[in-house]
Amino acid sequence: MKKIIYVLFLCVVSLSFNVSAAGISRSAFTTEIVNKEPLTELDKISVDVTRIYFFTEITGLNGRTITHRWEYNGQVMAEVTFQVNANRWRTWSSKNMLSGWVGKWQVSVLDEGGNVIEQSEFEYVVPAQELEPRHQTQQPQIQQPQIQAIDQMTKSEDITGVKDAKK
Repeated sequence: MKKIIYVLFLCVVSLSFNVSAAGISRSAFTTEIVNKEPLTELDKISVDVTRIYFFTEITGLNGRTITHRWEYNGQVMAEVTFQVNANRWRTWSSKNMLSGWVGKWQVSVLDEGGNVIEQSEFEYVVPAQELEPRHQTQQPQIQQPQIQAIDQMTKSEDITGVKDAKK
């Protein structure tokens, strides 16, 4: 009798472990997939990158279907559906990006019933160097006698003369 209870206990524990382990074990945004693995894991991605991948490792959902839903500003931009064909399954979707789509993006992983089983975000950003002017003009160095001449002109009321003196 004790053996039967022990075996039943092990079955229940094993079953509950398998149920809790089912789902997404890893997810990542990246710029490249190499040997079925993300090259990097990013949460901010430059607009210089025109294609972004969302990688997921799925466990315990063999025979099921999942969907990657790409959203921007609350609008669904793409949905990619996958058939899971093993107990451990690595898959990814990608999105071609436009530089004007700056801001927060979200990818939800949905099961067959449309339930969210994973959700991740990244920010599509303008690189810092693009926020600065591409060519900075240097102010010409003014010699001391020119400064005195300009000072005298600014004291007069001839505003046009001041503009001409600076050219």
